[in-house]
Amino acid sequence: MADNTPLANGGQKPLEEINNRIQEKIEQTSSQVGELFKHWESLTLISHWHKLFESFQESPQRIYSLIEEAIDKRKIPDVKVSRISYAEAGVLSASREYLRVQRSEHTFDICAAPFGTGFFTSWWLGKKEKSFWPIAILIFASVMIVGLIIKLVLISLVVSLVSVLLWWLSLRQTYYKLDTALMFRDSVHSAVIEVIGQATEGKGQRVMTELERTPIMSDLFKRKL
Repeated sequence: MADNTPLANGGQKPLEEINNRIQEKIEQTSSQVGELFKHWESLTLISHWHKLFESFQESPQRIYSLIEEAIDKRKIPDVKVSRISYAEAGVLSASREYLRVQRSEHTFDICAAPFGTGFFTSWWLGKKEKSFWPIAILIFASVMIVGLIIKLVLISLVVSLVSVLLWWLSLRQTYYKLDTALMFRDSVHSAVIEVIGQATEGKGQRVMTELERTPIMSDLFKRKL
């Protein structure tokens, strides 16, 4: 019986090379998509809250640490907490530190700072929005390139169109997404209110009214489902 092992190995080698080229292209495309997402996404403000406490002083760092503990206590899933700095005016101006709380496409930026004889606290909630057409074109082109490498243009064309369609459908609002956004907002907001209430208690500050506790909403829930 003839030994076909060399022939078999010779036949497998081109396939392995094709697979390696495809894998390299996929990894390269994924990296490019990640970089482009950074440039083609913007933060749309969807909710805001603020309060100035007269004749009251506190350390912003202490407030941030207490809010971090309050958020950790609530066990919010997939949440990331960090400190960031924003310029107060232009590029050469001084920076102010904020506490950032992120979950999925939603981002809280929390501010605690002295202002004159008072103390100011606020937060801004934003949602990352991605531009549709640049990403759609990139997905389409990337899949077509992979198809050309393996000489399956027709299949690649179908796959690319389906990929763009599925990605577009994933951007649509659902009740689940809206409910999750509300739960995230309310959880972080309650943590802020809890910390501020404890910090001002017994220091000549009256208890905040329900209206003072209520966040200001934008048109987040006016979008079509």
